[in-house]
Amino acid sequence: MSGYPRVRNDLPWAPAAMGGYVGRRAVSAGVHDPLLACALAVEVGGARAVLVGIDTLVVTREFTGAVRESLTAHGLAPENVLVAATHTHAGPDLFAWWEGEHPVALERTLEAACGAARQAVERLEPAGLHFGEAQLQHVSVNRRDELRGPLDQSVSVLRAVRPDGTTLGLLVSFACHAVTLDYANLLFSADYVAPLRAALAAVYPGAATVFLNGAAGNINPARYPYEERANIYIPQTLENYPVFWGGFHDAGRVGRSVAGAAIEAAERATPLDVSHVAGAVETVELPLKRGDELERFLDFMAFRDAYREAFAGRETLATEVQRLELGPLRIVALPGEPFVELGLELKERGASVVVGFANDDVRYVMTPDAYVEGQYETVGTALAAGSATALVEAAAGLLELVDR
Repeated sequence: MSGYPRVRNDLPWAPAAMGGYVGRRAVSAGVHDPLLACALAVEVGGARAVLVGIDTLVVTREFTGAVRESLTAHGLAPENVLVAATHTHAGPDLFAWWEGEHPVALERTLEAACGAARQAVERLEPAGLHFGEAQLQHVSVNRRDELRGPLDQSVSVLRAVRPDGTTLGLLVSFACHAVTLDYANLLFSADYVAPLRAALAAVYPGAATVFLNGAAGNINPARYPYEERANIYIPQTLENYPVFWGGFHDAGRVGRSVAGAAIEAAERATPLDVSHVAGAVETVELPLKRGDELERFLDFMAFRDAYREAFAGRETLATEVQRLELGPLRIVALPGEPFVELGLELKERGASVVVGFANDDVRYVMTPDAYVEGQYETVGTALAAGSATALVEAAAGLLELVDR
């Protein structure tokens, strides 16, 4: 019924500009841990779905479209293919937003993502799907309100189990920015996702792990010791720049903590009655900032001309929301960096899992109050107020279609 391959497609490394931090102005110096593209394929009654997790900062709509196109020959409908970035800030600037183009790195990353997805389909084998959740209360903070801000502390796990009881693979989702490594780091890395996968591999030998980040636009790792409930990130000013906050020891601590909760969720997971696989995608137009507000965003982020020109003469930005059903499990995929409030609301409205950084990048999708509080995200998005409502209502509409 279900399949999950042992796929590990390392993404390419070459000396290249790194994406993630505006304050980082140097090329990569090597690799700390391989950047991976991993995929999960599910087939029920001839219908197939594929979920792909890639160790990049973002994916674009064009990138996702290319992955979907590569799978049509394998019987995959575009709406049944989900492509998401882990949102590591220690990967290459694939889409040349800040530096010159790197066509070889982009082409090989796309090839690795398509290859992982195809292999997932080609290596399907009988298995049952089990779903479980556990709560992880100490490693994440709301970076806009560390003490009282909302969090999604659920670690969700989809576990593929062979008829003999062994684990074929795991899909893990948790909402937290992958920013334990600061901009002093010049080594490619999946951030805390790498030690997360390593810890799970030690417990479930031979089982691959696909990690899908959640609605984590305003969620960061907590600074150790966790009881202080402080953001790992240290705010930068003209007076204290450069300031550094974390390293690979922090990534390991967070990754192993998430893995511990994922193991609990996997061991508590109960079987799903996966009678069908179905997906749906809806295009949604999000309002853009205008005039000086938009220029301030573009200047603040220091984007190159090619990125800036995409906004010329536009009042809205077209993107997509996705619903993927694996039997009773409803996965909602949102583009860009959605605030945690969006994910929590969609879970209240019927979503089992909410994936962020999926299928497209639209920068931060924020709640209305964030536009008047004047923090980083307020400037760091091209989207105007009303975007969150438009995105949530479009996704909720897809969920409502299931219930009719």
